[in-house]
Amino acid sequence: MTNRKLGAVAWTVVLTLAIPLTLAAQQRPAPVDPYVVGTAVPPLEPGDQLLTMTLEQAIERAEVFNLDLQTARLNPLMQTYSLRSAQAAFAPTISGTYGYNNSSNQSTSQLDGGARTTTESQTFNVSLNQTLPWYGGRLSGSFNNSRTSTDNAFSTRPLNYRSTVRLNYTQPLLAGFKTDNQRTSLQTLQIQGQITNIQLGSRIANIIDQVRAVYWGLRATIEQIEIQRRSLVAAQQLLADNRVRVQLGTMAQIQVIQAESQVAGAEQSLLNARIQWRNQELALKSLIISGPDDPLLFQTINPVDLPTFQEPVVDIQAAIEVALRERTDIRQQREQRRMAVLDLEVTDNNRLPDVSLTAGYSLQGTGGDVFTRDVLGGDQLTLVESGGYTDALGNLNPFNATATPTWNLGLNFSYPIGMRSAKANLERARLQMRQTDLAIGNQELSIVTQVTGAGLAVTDTNLQLLAAIRSRELSEESEAAEVTRFNAGVATNFEVVAAQDALTSARLSELRAIINHINAIAEFELVQRVGN
Repeated sequence: MTNRKLGAVAWTVVLTLAIPLTLAAQQRPAPVDPYVVGTAVPPLEPGDQLLTMTLEQAIERAEVFNLDLQTARLNPLMQTYSLRSAQAAFAPTISGTYGYNNSSNQSTSQLDGGARTTTESQTFNVSLNQTLPWYGGRLSGSFNNSRTSTDNAFSTRPLNYRSTVRLNYTQPLLAGFKTDNQRTSLQTLQIQGQITNIQLGSRIANIIDQVRAVYWGLRATIEQIEIQRRSLVAAQQLLADNRVRVQLGTMAQIQVIQAESQVAGAEQSLLNARIQWRNQELALKSLIISGPDDPLLFQTINPVDLPTFQEPVVDIQAAIEVALRERTDIRQQREQRRMAVLDLEVTDNNRLPDVSLTAGYSLQGTGGDVFTRDVLGGDQLTLVESGGYTDALGNLNPFNATATPTWNLGLNFSYPIGMRSAKANLERARLQMRQTDLAIGNQELSIVTQVTGAGLAVTDTNLQLLAAIRSRELSEESEAAEVTRFNAGVATNFEVVAAQDALTSARLSELRAIINHINAIAEFELVQRVGN
C-alpha cells in the first residue's frame, strides 16, 4: 500500500473517533448547580404585577384587614353594651304624673254640705325608685301635690293645697341578702366580658399562626416549582444527549423513549407544583385582604423572607407551667368555673326563706286660706288665716312645729313548704360545679399532652432537617458522579435517571423538613399560650 493510501486510512480513523467525542463533549450537562432555598421567585405571566412581602407585613395586613378578626373585634363591644344594659337595672327610675278631676255629687244626706256639691282637683306627682346593688335593698321616694277646690258648705278650706313626701326602704334579710338573680346576672356578664376578651386574643393569635403557616407554605410551593423546573431541565438535557448518541449509533432508541418519559413526568410534576402554588397564594390572600375589591387579590405575592430560625431551648416542664397558667382555653375554663360558683351561690341563697324588713317615713303639709262659718253649713265665711301652696311646703319641714310625720315599720315572711324546687335546683348546680371541675382537670391533662408533644416535635423535626440536608448534599454529589460516569460510558441511562429523581426527591424532602421544623417551633410557642 502506498504512503498516500496509508495516510488517508489514518485520517479516516482519527475523524471517526474524534467526531463522536467532540459531539458528546458539546452535549455534556453542566455541573450540578447546588440548590439554595430562598432563591426562587414565583412564575409570572405577561402583565402580572409582583408584590414583595415579608412575614411581618403579611401579619400586619391580617391584623388590620382580616374579615374574621374584624368580626371578632365586635364581640367585646357587643358584650360591653350587654353589661351596660344589665347595669341599667340598678339605675334610678324617675316618673311623674299629672291628673285633673272635676266631679259633682247630689246630696243624699244633710251632712253632704249642700244639695249639689262640686269638687275640682289637680294632682302633680313625682316618684323615684332604685334597686340598690348592695344587699338587695330597694329604695323609693315620692313627692305628691294636689290642689282641690270645692263648694261644700262644711269645708273650712274651699281652696286647699296638699303636699306629701314619702320615703320607703325594703331590705331582704335572708333570701336575696347575700346575692340574688339580678346581681348574679350582672356579675356573670362581667365574667363573660373577660371571656370574650380572651377569645378575641385567642382568635388573633390563631389568625396570625394561620398567616405564618400559609406564608411559609407559599414559600415552599415557590421553591417546589424551582426544584421541579431544575428536574425538568436535567431531564431535557439527558434527552438531548441520548438523541445525539442514538444518531451516532452508540445508544439504543429505547433509552430515548425512557428519557422522553422522564421529561413528560417532570413536566407533569412542574404543572402540579404551579397548581399548588396558585392555591396556596389564594389561601394567603384570603387571610390578608379586606374584600373582593382589594387590589392585592389581583397581584402576585413574592414572600421574600427566608425560612431561617434559631433553635429554641426546649424546656418542656417550664413550658407546661406557662401553658397551665396562661393558655387561653384553661383561662376560659376557670372563668366559666367562676360563673358556676355564682350560679351555685344564688341557687343556694334562693332556698332560704323570704324575710324582708320594710321601713317608711312620710310628711304631709296642707295650705290654703282658712275660713270659719257663722253657723255649721252657713254661707257666711270669715277669713281666719291666709295661706297658700307655700304653707303646704313649709309643713314638710320635719323641724317645723306644725309638721305631721308618719313612721312605719314592717316585717314580711314567705316560705314555700318543702322548698322542693329550690332544693332540686341546688343539687343540679352542685352537679354542674362538679362537671366544671372535671372539665378543667381534663383540659389540664390535654394541655400537658399537647405541650409535651409539641416540645418533642421541635427536637424530632430538627433531627429530620439535619438528615434531609445531608441527604440532599449526597444526592447532588451522586447525581454529578452519575452524569460523569455516563459521559465516560460506564453508567447506563437508567442510572442517570434514577440519580436525577433521587436528587429531586432529596431537595423536596429538605424543603418539607425546613417547613416542618419552622412550624414545629411556632407550634411549640403557640400551644403554651393559645388553646384549640
